[in-house]
This record gives sequence, structure tokens and C-alpha cells, in this order.
Amino acid sequence: MSFDFGDYALLEQKRHGAPNEIYRHKVIRQLRSNTWVEVPVQSPAKEVIHDKTEDVCLCICCGLDETVVLKYRVKDMKALGQ
Repeated sequence: MSFDFGDYALLEQKRHGAPNEIYRHKVIRQLRSNTWVEVPVQSPAKEVIHDKTEDVCLCICCGLDETVVLKYRVKDMKALGQ
């Protein structure tokens, strides 16, 4: 799967004591990295260093704090509309 600037993706957000929610993220760029946020996303979201490199996207979580850009693994993302 490939994402481009301006695409939207859905990611699962962890909720304690209630079902997890799905949040919309705007894609800034796709690249390869060994650092990304684990899904379901905990609050506060924190990037973790892994032993392998994978496709990730730089994303902004829509409607929350749109000044924070974090990396999420493409395998964990679902394109909006799929």
C-alpha cells in the first residue's frame, strides 16, 4: 500500500475501559524508518525504535493536536474509503 501527501488514513486509538476508537490522520509523507508509533495508539503517542526498517508515514492526527507529526507503520494504517 502506498500513501501520498494529502491522503487520509485510519488508525486505532487505545481507550481504557471502553472500546478502542478509530482516528483519522492526514499523511504528510511516506518513507522507510525503524521508528514508529505502535498501534493501537496509546495516549500520549510515543515513537518506539525497532530492530527493522519498514514503510512508515509521517502523519498528523486530525482534530486533536495538528502541530504534532508522528510516524506510523503503513501495515497498521487503513486508507480512508477502504
